[in-house]
Amino acid sequence: MKQFHVFVLLILISLTEALDYAKPGCKDTCGNVRIPYPFGIRRNCSLNEWYTLDCNFSTPYLSALNNMEVLNVNLEQQTITVNVSKISNCQNPVWNSSHILTANSGSGGNPFLFAKLHNIFMVEGCGNAFMISDNGSAVVTGCSATCHNNTVSDVNNCFGIGCCQTIIPYDLKSFSLDLTDMETQKGVCGFAYLVDKNSYVQGRSFSDQSTFVPISLLWTLADHDYDQLPGCSQSVRTRTVFDLGYNTSAESIRCECGATYEGNPYLEGGCKGG
Repeated sequence: MKQFHVFVLLILISLTEALDYAKPGCKDTCGNVRIPYPFGIRRNCSLNEWYTLDCNFSTPYLSALNNMEVLNVNLEQQTITVNVSKISNCQNPVWNSSHILTANSGSGGNPFLFAKLHNIFMVEGCGNAFMISDNGSAVVTGCSATCHNNTVSDVNNCFGIGCCQTIIPYDLKSFSLDLTDMETQKGVCGFAYLVDKNSYVQGRSFSDQSTFVPISLLWTLADHDYDQLPGCSQSVRTRTVFDLGYNTSAESIRCECGATYEGNPYLEGGCKGG
């Protein structure tokens, strides 16, 4: 029986080692981050300019979006997690997110959205902070934190005393933050930001000394992208609709390996198993 277990384990290890995530001739990692196609290091390794990453000193950067540091690319959830600056009421009491998705790429429309299911809105400090829709017409969500004497913000117990958190109701193309109702206590500034909720749950500390926080973006694929993805014709293709609020939505093609397969469905022959 032990020999059988060892044999199965060797098969699984062999299969895992044989999986390809990048195009032939391209690197599939930068430092500790896996870079699966349609993303790629260098232009000829990605689907297009939007999905091109630079690998500098073992750190990946999304070149189309102001060279933001990339922390993770997830094929199953169709997200890319990047590092974004926290916003302070001392420096930017009214702030617009559009510069995050401002492109250095001149090709096509921006395929990235702020993900509803993968981020939470957090406020550190005292007072109220609001997320405003991209056209400034309505409040998307808000959060209120109460402070007493000697209150210390504890993001690991973020339940309204010096820190609060809430969900966002839909995916966003852009948004504004209004921190004008936040107070500065004893020279300590307040902060508001979206943050990848998995990183928060895992206990990563986002104290006042933290400059950046991870945020998850949805990456979307249009019909013209599908024509350049031969792997999708060999895998399971679904059409996903993302709610953008205010009776608007965005569509994306999503490709998946079958139930008994694994690998990268966006590559030709990328799904292996059976």
